[in-house]
Amino acid sequence: MKIIFAGTPQFAAAHLKILLDSNHVVKSILTQPDRRSGRGNKLKFSPVKDLALSHEIDVLQPISLKNKTVISALRELEADLILVVAYGLIIPSNLLNLTKLGCINIHASILPRWRGAAPMEYALFSGDRTTGISYMRMTEGLDEGPVLETQECKIESKDNLDSIENKLLSLSNRHLLDFLKKLELGELQEKNQDETQVTFAPKIDTRFQLINWNKRSEEIERKIKSLDSKYGAYTFLGSKRIKIYQGEAVNKSTKLNPGELIISDENHLLVGCKEGTLVRLKALQMEGKSIINEQEFIRGYKSLIQEKIKFSSNVQ
Repeated sequence: MKIIFAGTPQFAAAHLKILLDSNHVVKSILTQPDRRSGRGNKLKFSPVKDLALSHEIDVLQPISLKNKTVISALRELEADLILVVAYGLIIPSNLLNLTKLGCINIHASILPRWRGAAPMEYALFSGDRTTGISYMRMTEGLDEGPVLETQECKIESKDNLDSIENKLLSLSNRHLLDFLKKLELGELQEKNQDETQVTFAPKIDTRFQLINWNKRSEEIERKIKSLDSKYGAYTFLGSKRIKIYQGEAVNKSTKLNPGELIISDENHLLVGCKEGTLVRLKALQMEGKSIINEQEFIRGYKSLIQEKIKFSSNVQ
């Protein structure tokens, strides 16, 4: 098939690679405009753009898909399908039926659970036991279209955002090309979503990333795992913001108030949570510093910990 691919992050780039390694022809790429980020505020290409350029594929980066020039350029390609994976822009109605097979979204959840921008994150945070991939025909509503096929995988207690993303990519590596074959042959049946079962996964923001130590340790552990290295959860130590990238709930008899820190007999960094529960912190980043493990944090900030300065959800 001749395919127009729309996507932006690494998760999308991994799906693009599946297409590029197949017999399908990727006619053009849609990805979000280049962004400035990181130290030095340098202009960065999206992972999808990097991959597309390495294969000498035409890349379009409109701010909006209501651009008539872009729509005209896509129409001239006479593609069979628009395939969307974590693109990040709304697909307008005049693009949904531009191609023979329409516009299909590969969504990182079992719809209708977790419609929206952050389905993997919310599945982890909410303690779901399963997740998966939904192949959905796109409509004008947010992830509301009929589902053509789903593939499921388990969420285990050890999973974090990185491992779940890898599990979903493994599903796509096994099933995407087969799905496209069935789509082309007309062998798939569309199934409307059950609107009574809808949940939403909005874009991750700083409010979601903030840790509330007045929650139980199990919930805080799930938040840390759901944000992982991509975002990092955060808290405050005095006036300094600290990002937390790894942590786990632990069972110990130590009694701490929410946010209170101690160094355990095993030289672990423990924080008090609701109802006497505890979280052990394993990877942290003090504001303006590099990411360090708990032993490095203990060595560098032992005096602060011994002064019983507490983590807080607000700048002190």
